[in-house]
Amino acid sequence: MRRWHARSNGFAVIPYVPIGEREPELSRNSNASERVELRNGFEACSMHAPQHEWRAARTHVLVSLVFFASACGAGSQTAERRAVDEPALREYAGVYQWQPNAYVYLQLWNELSGSNQLVAFDEAGDVRTLYQKDRDQFLTGQRAAVAEPVESRIVFQRDSTGRIASLSWQRGDAAPRVARRVDIERHEDVRFSNGSVQLSGTLIRPTSGTRHPAIILVHGSGPATREQILPVARFLVRRGLAVLAYDKRGVGGSTGDWTTATFDDLASDAIAAFEYLNARKDIDGTNIGLFGVSQAGWIMPIAAVKEPKIAFLISVSGPGIPASETTRDHARNEMTARGMKPEVVDQILNIMHLQHEYARTGKGWDAYSAARAELAKRIGPPPGDFPASPDHPVWGQIRRMYFYDPAPTLRRLQTPTLALFGELDNNVLAEKNKAAWESALKEAGHRDYTLRTIPKANHIHLEAKVGNNAEMPSLQRFAPAYFNTISDWLAERIPTFVK
Repeated sequence: MRRWHARSNGFAVIPYVPIGEREPELSRNSNASERVELRNGFEACSMHAPQHEWRAARTHVLVSLVFFASACGAGSQTAERRAVDEPALREYAGVYQWQPNAYVYLQLWNELSGSNQLVAFDEAGDVRTLYQKDRDQFLTGQRAAVAEPVESRIVFQRDSTGRIASLSWQRGDAAPRVARRVDIERHEDVRFSNGSVQLSGTLIRPTSGTRHPAIILVHGSGPATREQILPVARFLVRRGLAVLAYDKRGVGGSTGDWTTATFDDLASDAIAAFEYLNARKDIDGTNIGLFGVSQAGWIMPIAAVKEPKIAFLISVSGPGIPASETTRDHARNEMTARGMKPEVVDQILNIMHLQHEYARTGKGWDAYSAARAELAKRIGPPPGDFPASPDHPVWGQIRRMYFYDPAPTLRRLQTPTLALFGELDNNVLAEKNKAAWESALKEAGHRDYTLRTIPKANHIHLEAKVGNNAEMPSLQRFAPAYFNTISDWLAERIPTFVK
């Protein structure tokens, strides 16, 4: 499904249409401010659940150089950068150790900018994109994915064989910190199957020890690769857990088609991963759990109910309500955050409601079509997420996933569960979804579940100010309570967990 992003020029939020995609022409029957407001509304609400989740948070914030010059002073250093060369950047990926019990992980990641960049994830919580200036030389900005003004200079050192051996990280005029590259992880490419679907992934194990508990990373929405949610769980490897990350069906090295898959299909993929690990002698089959973000909150309970040998599940920003409702919640919050008038927000939410009702019942096409046509007269053709014909493929996707109610499955769940919610998540609303989980698990008589709201956390648990899409690149770190909450919970349940 098409994603419409937002671009900020430092003064106003306007729609961003990639080069080569025609921006809809606006009707002359509406005034300029109304047209922009309505178009922004279409942009905000076209990111439907489950497509609306930690991948739709790739809002591109392109800050003008004029804005930076005025904010930071003419003397601030700018980041002259080379074009991204993914194969070359992978040479720098790995684990680096500052000192005992202090590590930083470098990997390619596309969630902040929409394209793969080398990103540093420090266990202290800081997140920074590394922008290459020259061979072995990089710069970072003061924010996760905003290059300027420059905050730090990173230089990599090589050993006598030419292999990356360490890095020095200098913030401003402070003395450089040095981290040496360490081999505390063993990476193994693996394949396993779910019926005719072949799934390809990477198993990351600690280099110490011979038999490890394990977690399986379960995807959020969209065409997710094995690297997609690794940053939110990689810290667990040095705590003694193996981590299995795999490409979603139809992505990377995996066969199949995620666009036609149901939640049951995706849960079966997670079960296939469990069965694969359970058959390995180097994995403790009594301690294999699931760990997932966003859409995974619908998928993991299905898998755990079907496969009771799954030892635990950890849900990060997992919904407890149907996708159609989270879609409207997200759209309302995004449009409101952009300062749109309440009546405009209500108008677009009404079209979404009519769309969902038609998809669910097969009735009400005329009402949906008329409302859509009325808006189209004023702002031009809506995005493809609002189809003009009843036989458009979008309707099939809506029917497959939007009306799944997780409550009946949660009422059957008995697997030890940790569910985290972001206080500032404007997508999966913390209070509403936590209450839904709580109600269902209580009714189930579940005896080992923990529900926590992480202060200041957004949808992927970065520390936020407001929690909307537009601020994502400008954030700096994970919410402080995120890592410790997960570590403390696991330490109480896995005897070999390393604190």
